[in-house]
Amino acid sequence: MNIVYVLDDLDAAGGIQAVTRAKAAALAALPGNTVTLVAANDARPGAAPLPPGVRSVHLGINYYEDDWKGFLYVLKGIVVKRRRHARDLRRALEALDPDIVVSVGQAEKFMLPRLARRQPWKTVREYHYARTYRRDYARLDGSMRARVLAAVSDWYENALRRVRYDATVVLTRLDRDANWQGRADVHVIPNLCVYEAESVSTLDNPAAVAVGRLVPFKGFDMLICAWATVAAAHPDWRLDIWGDGPERARLETLITELGLTNKVVLRGAGTQVQHEMVQASLLAFSSHFEGFGMVMVEAMSCGVPCAAFACPCGPPDIIDHEENGLLAPPGDVAALAAIILRLIENPDERRKLGAAARQKAARFSAAAVIPQWMDLFRTLMNSSSR
Repeated sequence: MNIVYVLDDLDAAGGIQAVTRAKAAALAALPGNTVTLVAANDARPGAAPLPPGVRSVHLGINYYEDDWKGFLYVLKGIVVKRRRHARDLRRALEALDPDIVVSVGQAEKFMLPRLARRQPWKTVREYHYARTYRRDYARLDGSMRARVLAAVSDWYENALRRVRYDATVVLTRLDRDANWQGRADVHVIPNLCVYEAESVSTLDNPAAVAVGRLVPFKGFDMLICAWATVAAAHPDWRLDIWGDGPERARLETLITELGLTNKVVLRGAGTQVQHEMVQASLLAFSSHFEGFGMVMVEAMSCGVPCAAFACPCGPPDIIDHEENGLLAPPGDVAALAAIILRLIENPDERRKLGAAARQKAARFSAAAVIPQWMDLFRTLMNSSSR
């Protein structure tokens, strides 16, 4: 089967790129498959080599490279470069002659169904975020401007520019059931875990870990407030938050104001986060909303149980409450503190949940996820409908 993934950037340091590379490698390893990654932008200096058996095509569109020069260059990126992108993408696909084309990024999402007309290709749109992500960001922002922009953008994408792929793939059942109105062409296939745990946590260290960009929707301010309650009861425990971002200064101020210096530590972005997970005894997850939440799966693969807000859409799909982790109502800081305390104060339950979490994480391995993709691709190939 000739499979092509189309995305914005291949070499950006992001979860979409990491997951796409991992899927491409696993698919290419199957006999009879050819996998090519088509990126809108050029490869970056020092880019990591592609997995064995995976090819790449860089179209050189390079969106955003001139935006700093002024509004006219932004307009050029929107109008001129998109036309060039559509033209070059069509030529690349015609040369590759794929069976399946998967849209992973943003720039090509409206182009592919049109380019696939009168072509034998089957098209798949893959969402790495919940369908309501614009609305969620606007609600968190709180401003009327953000709400209006979100409403207009959703109308443009979901009503005015209603385009149909042969199949749409979302990451969670909650997203499909709540946001896609039972459409038969919408399928749930979770992200695969790109991290393979080499060891399992002993769950003995008085340490918790949280991971993510320091941005408002990750809710680290709520987690720090919850940790004030935890620290009062267990001053020997420490929370390490790994990640960087624009909220760092505000979070540092909050830590100081709550008297949590050396009890909550902002570790910054690091390359050894998985190693630190193995040293932790629980993972705290405080997002207002998520598309999936891969960090939970990574922690669970290390046998580390999670205490998380049951926010839409990831945690309720990944964690089975009181079976392999604990969930608190979204945004309920007291409830989050309570389930963290429960894990701290009940080591036998912590170990039981950690062992079950490791078993659940196996459902997100390449061995479990890739067959779901192949089943979908075969179904599309055997379908005569466009």
